[in-house]
Amino acid sequence: MIIKNKSIAAELGLLFITIIWGGAFVVVKNTTASMPANYIIAIRFGLASILMLIIFFPRIKKIDAHSIKTGAILGAVSYVAYYFQTVGIKYTTAGNNAFLTAIYVVLVPFLYWLIKSSKPDGYNILSALICIAGIGFLSLHSGFTVNTGDTLSILCGIAFAAQIVGISILTEKDDPILLSFTLCAFTAIFAFAAALCTESFPAKLVTNCIGDLLYISIFSTMIAMVVQTVCQKYVPPAKASLIMSLESLFGTFFGIIFLNEALTLKTFVGFLLIFIAVLISETKLSFLDFFKQKQKEATIEEPDSLI
Repeated sequence: MIIKNKSIAAELGLLFITIIWGGAFVVVKNTTASMPANYIIAIRFGLASILMLIIFFPRIKKIDAHSIKTGAILGAVSYVAYYFQTVGIKYTTAGNNAFLTAIYVVLVPFLYWLIKSSKPDGYNILSALICIAGIGFLSLHSGFTVNTGDTLSILCGIAFAAQIVGISILTEKDDPILLSFTLCAFTAIFAFAAALCTESFPAKLVTNCIGDLLYISIFSTMIAMVVQTVCQKYVPPAKASLIMSLESLFGTFFGIIFLNEALTLKTFVGFLLIFIAVLISETKLSFLDFFKQKQKEATIEEPDSLI
């Protein structure tokens, strides 16, 4: 009973952070109007790193050369992913950015195949085909052109897939809190370096921008990362990934409410296809077995006919 309660609590925790991440798509889009992408990423992960250092200092002080090396590799991939996402959302809707980013769930099995020779199954292939169709509905415009924002969002999804595979390979025995800290720290370092070389810090920050930066730093980065690390101890990976992919739904929902983004039939079909692809990739349609079992039990419990 105790284990069951922990599992339910962990699933609710993961659902909670998907809501935070969904809101972050709207917040980041607002912030890009006032600040360059690299500075947004640098402040976001820099502040998150400082807070984690203060809160988890007894564990972080045990950092070693292996943790630094792993953090540098994953931080580089993380920086690339968040750069594509942050720049991409400036040129597309929050909903498109959220759903196109979610393709990492479908891409992970194929990327893992390239590195570890672990061949994807039929469900992975089916989900990939459906996902490609969904991307077409979302991204293709007249003349079969794709805008810059959607292209960068797709590249972001590819980078996130690389990050997930990298974490699974490089950190089998690492302390998750230590990993979270080094990943955040190196993401901030790479972003600050790029910002100093390519961007100018805005002369004045509006009040809303400061609040947005605090939100994505504290809630959608530091708190979300810690909650995710703890909750995934009690939730199977497939179920955890499926729950976390709901950030795309919340991102679309918040974009419609707070940014007045239009939801056309073509866009809705694209969203639906990508969500189905994610569902197939992560569950292998195992939920159908549950319904079949319930139907079988109901049939057995039916009273015998009087005839």
